[in-house]
Amino acid sequence: MFARHFAANFFNLLVIVCIVIAGAVHWAKKQYEVAGPLTSDINFEVKKGDRFKAVAISLEELGIIYSATIFKIGARYAEQDDKLKFGNYLVPRKASMQDVIALITSGRAVSEQVTFPEGFTSYQIVERLNAISELTGKLDILPTEGSLAPNTYSYIKDDTRKNILQKMIDRQNKILDDAWAKRSINLPYNNKKDVLIIASIIEKETPKKEELKIVSGVMMNRLRQGIPLGMDSTIVYEFTKGNPKNMRSIRQSDLVKNTKYNSRRFTGLPPTAIGNPGKLAIEAAVNPSDTDFLYFVADGSGGHVFSKTLEEHNSNVAKWRKVERARKIKQN
Repeated sequence: MFARHFAANFFNLLVIVCIVIAGAVHWAKKQYEVAGPLTSDINFEVKKGDRFKAVAISLEELGIIYSATIFKIGARYAEQDDKLKFGNYLVPRKASMQDVIALITSGRAVSEQVTFPEGFTSYQIVERLNAISELTGKLDILPTEGSLAPNTYSYIKDDTRKNILQKMIDRQNKILDDAWAKRSINLPYNNKKDVLIIASIIEKETPKKEELKIVSGVMMNRLRQGIPLGMDSTIVYEFTKGNPKNMRSIRQSDLVKNTKYNSRRFTGLPPTAIGNPGKLAIEAAVNPSDTDFLYFVADGSGGHVFSKTLEEHNSNVAKWRKVERARKIKQN
């Protein structure tokens, strides 16, 4: 009789325990899926080497989740507790624990961005990358001039500077390969390195996109006719080495210097690119305008006046000198 009574009570207790456990599981599942306590979006960083337990505790302390315990159990059940991805995440307001786990294991970290304008030299690009404290791995060697694609690049904290450079190199190679495959016939050069050199000069000579192919056409004509390119941008590169801190006016001594960067004195191309050209400049280098122009000079409005003869060019230069003098008088 006692045994039967004990068995009945034990069964009832077991039923109650099961009900309690089921209720607790149901409650925990609801807590796991229900909207979280955040009242506004917040940035949360998962650092390299962080363990899931520590992350869960931090999330609870910051008021992002209700319970670190439920968070850990839910992650383990979903087999996500060993899939943390480091980075800085933007956790949206009212994100559930389920949402938070999905976010910090997704790798979709909030990224920062760095922009490199067209024509930036390798010195300028490396200097800008080294100045970003969130990146790792100091750069001491300058990449080959012209090999980097100017653009805006995303990165996350603790990303490497070398990684961003590699993205730039890969993008420039792709741009160059595509442009080379669509190049015009009978260009006065035979390899992709020359394309980058030409494109880098085009980029430095004009800021106007509509002039890129015309400037390229002028350079093609001068190369074909064996006329020195006469581009001041190559002379400037010789004494700056791509570092804008070394910038100064061109001197007479620069114009007689015995160097291949002196494109007023020597025919052909300088030995290297003088900056990192953008996509449009590269495309202009392989598809120049069909023109008879041999000269160009600034017109005072940011663009250029193009001419076919030296006489026309000298007249245009005289007009530009007047503009320069008028500006100096106005400034004084």
